Amino acid sequence: MAEGPRPLRSDEWGQLEELVDSVFRPGMFQQYPQLFCPENQQNLRVIVEDGRVVSHVGMVERPASLLGCRIDVACIGSVATYPAYRGRGFASRLFQDCCDKAAADGVDIMLVSGSRGLYTRVGCRRVGRDLYFLLTAEEAARAHPRFGDEVALRPLDAGWIPSLQALYEQEPVRFLRPREDWEKAFASQVVMARRAEFWGIFAGATLLAYLIVHPPAEMQRTPSDRFLARVVEYAGDRAAIARALLALRTHYQVEAIGIHVLGTDAILRARLEMLGLAGTLVPSWGTLRVINFPGLMERCRPLLAGRLGTAAVRALHFAADSPPGSPTGGFTIQCGPASLRLADLGTLARYLFGDPEGEAVQPEGSPALAADLARALPLPALWYGINYV
Repeated sequence: MAEGPRPLRSDEWGQLEELVDSVFRPGMFQQYPQLFCPENQQNLRVIVEDGRVVSHVGMVERPASLLGCRIDVACIGSVATYPAYRGRGFASRLFQDCCDKAAADGVDIMLVSGSRGLYTRVGCRRVGRDLYFLLTAEEAARAHPRFGDEVALRPLDAGWIPSLQALYEQEPVRFLRPREDWEKAFASQVVMARRAEFWGIFAGATLLAYLIVHPPAEMQRTPSDRFLARVVEYAGDRAAIARALLALRTHYQVEAIGIHVLGTDAILRARLEMLGLAGTLVPSWGTLRVINFPGLMERCRPLLAGRLGTAAVRALHFAADSPPGSPTGGFTIQCGPASLRLADLGTLARYLFGDPEGEAVQPEGSPALAADLARALPLPALWYGINYV
């Protein structure tokens, strides 16, 4: 008989490491220290059969800020089941167990680092309207003479953590990271599933910004990838970041540097467009599921008020048919006699955080209320950076 879902027990660490290393790759515990650590043990959910851990879904919970509104986020990763135990619904049971625990812990949304049917069947969707820019050799040559002074790039070590924290804390859409997240990222040297390098952008002795980069050796999943390096996190002065892309391309001797820019980052977008680059519309990484719709919207009232006005937002009421964490049920937004209805979690995720294909989600109900809320949505989607699991 299968035992679980339940949290990992202290005598099962070796079994869990064997499972995730077997399903993914050796060294998972070292590469994801935020996830696989004693203080996160209750969020490592497992099923045990035949005396060993045979299936696992891991979760890390962190607070985050969406344009000044504090929310709580669960990040799902390292979903693994031994081949002999697949097809029995273990991963689905564990995933829902994580949703239930996240709801009990007060989590508002869940980020999942995958998009397979296991997740999309239960309301996870690709969301966000971000931009991906690619600085090619041709564009770099054209931009360099007219883009001002070069900046100095220097590698960074863990001694720079306080300075990096100070820069990241200025980001309007971000995780509220404890210092340990930074320390673990530097110790593992792995960010968003690949080895990463940490660069500071300096003017003299002053740190203006930082970049975390997947070097070309880590980008070789297709033959053309060996000519590419990718920025997977940044913070700080946007003009310096744009200029640093030119320096990075030269340093790595690659044909192109890629960078994912949040849809809310109008300044970096403008700086890159000044280089002559055109961004491609892309979703945020992975998929998103809403855990607690009324709670999320209550926390985001200040953001909505900034876009719609205090009186208009005070009149809004948010309700869900089912308890937080449930995989089914619909959602209602009420304003006096007017109301809107969203049929399911997948529709809700795309409505709140934006459809990456540009397709507008049309809720059922009052056209006037829908038009008002269209001025307030979408909410910004988070980017993992070093919080990827």
